[in-house]
Amino acid sequence: MSNFIIPPVFCLLLAAAMPGAAFGATPAPGASADATPPNHPAITKIVDGGGCAPKDNMARILKSAHPLDYVPNWSKTNYLGTGWTFMPKRYVVTELAGGIFMQGNLIATRGGTTDRNVFILFSEWDCAG
Repeated sequence: MSNFIIPPVFCLLLAAAMPGAAFGATPAPGASADATPPNHPAITKIVDGGGCAPKDNMARILKSAHPLDYVPNWSKTNYLGTGWTFMPKRYVVTELAGGIFMQGNLIATRGGTTDRNVFILFSEWDCAG
């Protein structure tokens, strides 16, 4: 009977000691998943500075923190003008997708929010703050 109890108990102890490791989450030691990455501006600084602007019309609007997961109305032939604004809520750092993303709201040139809780690839936007 002990042969059937020990492996599951060991797995539970391991999962409790290393939360997130089984799901591919690899935040830096002592950092949370939403923490500001090194050498990047804080979210509050970006928001206070008016948000982010696309570097060119090739900036992508994504459904998740994956570079190929486009929001349907922003895929392939629909391009974003450089007058649009992205107002971030948090950073998302993923090792699998190979980049630093931000989640937030997309604001049109006339000031209205068009897409909520979408993702951008940080390197495609000017978020100097």
